[in-house]
Order: sequence, then structure tokens, then C-alpha cells
Amino acid sequence: LKEKIQLAYYKPLFRSSECLVYVCEGQKRYWVQRGLRGRRTEVIYNGVDLEHWRPVAEEERATRRFRLGLPSDAFVVGMSAVLRPEKNHVQLVEAIARLRQRGIGAHALLDGDGETRGAIEARARALGVGRAVTITGLQKDVRPLVGGCDAVALCSTAVETFSLAALEAMALARPVVHSEIGGAKEMIQPGHDGYLFPVNDTGTLVERLAALAEPALRGVLGENARRTVEERFSERSMIERYESILIELAATRSKRDDVRRRATAH
Repeated sequence: LKEKIQLAYYKPLFRSSECLVYVCEGQKRYWVQRGLRGRRTEVIYNGVDLEHWRPVAEEERATRRFRLGLPSDAFVVGMSAVLRPEKNHVQLVEAIARLRQRGIGAHALLDGDGETRGAIEARARALGVGRAVTITGLQKDVRPLVGGCDAVALCSTAVETFSLAALEAMALARPVVHSEIGGAKEMIQPGHDGYLFPVNDTGTLVERLAALAEPALRGVLGENARRTVEERFSERSMIERYESILIELAATRSKRDDVRRRATAH
């Protein structure tokens, strides 16, 4: 019902717009199928600042892990997200428990806070992995936290249109394991710079993370992830695309205004 009300309001507004921009092809398909389109429709991917999100040296990463109280030999999987039900942090906790049962010294580093914190902590205790799950609370700068991880997981069950948290982790040369939702398939090339897994499929999530417990593999995928962001998802590329479209729209608007003035003059 909420979506129908939104569409009734947005359709005439967007149809009168010069250009409607979506942040991924998946988002475009979803809304175009529901009749939401402008006079012109474009896709411009989200981008991140490559200088701000720059990988750190291995020595610095070790220092960050020490400051966070993380075991030096742990396989640390991070997640940067507000602790809400749709972010599905509990699934990562369950995956950590299964990895540890397989002899992999996995540890979850959850950057954030929110309404499900109690449920997450309770589930970790119930699975016997309370000490292997760290919740940092809200942080102004998550770079030291993500940079201290070996990999990043995003287990969302609701639409992640085009996750900035995933892009930021990739820019830091961290491979991301992302639920197959929103624009994840347009961001991550499985086996090249990260992995995907079906929503709520904990077994596949565990397998993907187990693969990344191998340092050599996650090193290669992390380097590829950084390269992917440099080539496709930089903030500069995003800005240039917006600038180009705005210039084109301004030129088109100017031509239309000239035609109208001439018609009025005659």
C-alpha cells in the first residue's frame, strides 16, 4: 500500500522531469517496470573518494587490529551497518560459529549500533562465540575498523540499492561477500573481487568466507576489488557523469527556449 501511494505521487512528478537518474541498472529495472520514468533515464553508479578510502600498509593494519583487541592470527570478518533487522547481522554471527566449528579462527567485527544489538549479543552467547564477536558502537570514521579486517560481509535481506559500505571496503582492498540483492551483481564479479550468496543462505555464506580464510586468495581478490573501484566506481567518474548530463540538459533547455522565443516573435 505504501509503495502504491508513493507511485501515485511520484509518477507525474518524475514524468515531468528532464532526467531521472538511478544508481544501478537493477534499481532502474525495478522502477521502470512500475512506470516510474522521466523524459530521459540514466544510470550513474555511486562512487567513492579513492584518496580517502586508500589501503594501508600491512604494518598499519596489524597496529589497528592490536588497538581493537583482535587476535593477530584471527580471520576477521567485518560488517559496517546500523544494527537493524534487515541488515541481518545475526546471520554473520551464525556463520562465524560454523567457521569456528571447522577450525577456522573467525572473528566478527560489527561497526555500528542499533535496536538489534541485544539480539545479536544473545545469539553469539547462545552459539558459544560471544568472545569472537565485537560490536564497536557508532564510529565517526570506520576506515581503521574496515582496514583491520580480512574481509567484509553484507547479509542484508532488504534492498541494498548500491551499497556504499561495500564500495568503501573494496576501495580499501577488502574482498566483500554480499547477499544477491539490489545492485550487488553489478558491483562484484564473483571469484574475481569478491563473492555473492543467495539471501538468507548461511551455508553458502560460510563457504564463501571459508575460501577467503586463505590469505593468498583474499589478497588477490582484495587487490582486484581496489582495481574495480578505481576503474568503475570512483567518485571522480560519478561526478563527471553528473556534470556531463547536466551540461547536456542545460544545452537542450537553451535550444528549446530559443525556439519558443522565435515562435513568439513571429
